[in-house]
Amino acid sequence: MKYIILKAILLLQCIVVYAQQREVGEDSLGGLIQEALRNNLLIQSFEQRERAMSQRVQQVSSLDDPVLGYARWSSSVETRVGPQQNVFMLSQRLPFFGKLRLKGHMAKQDVEVAQQAYEIVRRDVAYEVKVAYFDLFWIDQSLDILEEYHRLLQSFREVATRKYATGAGIQANVLKARVEISSIEERRLSFAKMREGAVARLKALLGREGKAQIGAVSTIDTTLYTLSEQELLRNAMDARQELQAAQAKIKRADFGIQLAKRNYWPDLTLSAAYITIPGGRTVVPDDGKDPWSIQASINLPMWFGKRKAAVEEARAARNANRMSYKNLKNEVEAEIRDLYARLKAAEQTVSLYRIQLIPDAERTLRSSLSSYQTGTLDFLSLLDSERMLLQFRLAYIKELANYRQQIAGLQRAVGREFL
Repeated sequence: MKYIILKAILLLQCIVVYAQQREVGEDSLGGLIQEALRNNLLIQSFEQRERAMSQRVQQVSSLDDPVLGYARWSSSVETRVGPQQNVFMLSQRLPFFGKLRLKGHMAKQDVEVAQQAYEIVRRDVAYEVKVAYFDLFWIDQSLDILEEYHRLLQSFREVATRKYATGAGIQANVLKARVEISSIEERRLSFAKMREGAVARLKALLGREGKAQIGAVSTIDTTLYTLSEQELLRNAMDARQELQAAQAKIKRADFGIQLAKRNYWPDLTLSAAYITIPGGRTVVPDDGKDPWSIQASINLPMWFGKRKAAVEEARAARNANRMSYKNLKNEVEAEIRDLYARLKAAEQTVSLYRIQLIPDAERTLRSSLSSYQTGTLDFLSLLDSERMLLQFRLAYIKELANYRQQIAGLQRAVGREFL
């Protein structure tokens, strides 16, 4: 029996799970993020949208196509030099100075919004990969802990069985050990199902198809967070993609106001005409000479009410975009403050488990094993000590994963990596 108790103690000492630096390999966190950024279909979709939008700048800032016309008289118009027969016309519309330039500037801001939308999707996909990865760490490490405790409980059952066989124990202790082992097996099955869900979610983000699997996550980055809340807020004002897109919308509205004011001025249309006249019909010296003409025309922007309404519309759009930007800044600030508070709470919880709760529970279990060996402690109390340590270790792993997820959430809220 001393051998079995020693075996149990050795198993207990082996169940120490401390997160270390992230492992480098095919399924490391960095590798998975890069794979998702390459293969995720949503990212590819927004990339194509950005490319499509970038082609609009040249389109809106260029002149309209010139217009070529042709006319043939059904009844010829007689002139001094002969009858007119064919008329060839060419015209080009020239918007008032600055209109095309302003349209180009507005289109560039639309491109900026599309670029920020693309960056938002990339950022969010990377965040979702991190969350799924840390969920896998929690699940895989919990499965390892449950496996080790399953072995430890089997050792307890052997001790209880030997005591019962020698008359030093009761059969109820053996049955209690079996029930506890069955409980651990049920929890292992539950975690295994959770892993299937996490793997499916991660594979969807990665664009993996078929039966490709994700390797077990045994370690994660444990670098401590160092930036202050104020530093995070300053970084977010410069880097958060939604804020950058909102600023681009404000700039677009500014250009829209300028364009609406330019519409008070007329556009110019230049045109030329060439008329063919067959010769040999008259005796004048310039018989059959083909005439040509140049014409300039403008539209008359006389309906000022319509143009004033367009200016007011553009101003209202700018005011709306400014208000949206201020509201977004408030939301980002609130989001960062909330995540920062959660991060600090998770950090304190992780430290409490690592420094106090788990070491105390380990000492309690060792003491319980010794007391049970000498017969001064009943088997139920030994199981209670084992169960308490198990709960603390599982909770520690979950809080450690939660701590990393809170950091990932802060990075998403700021709009850039800071670790």
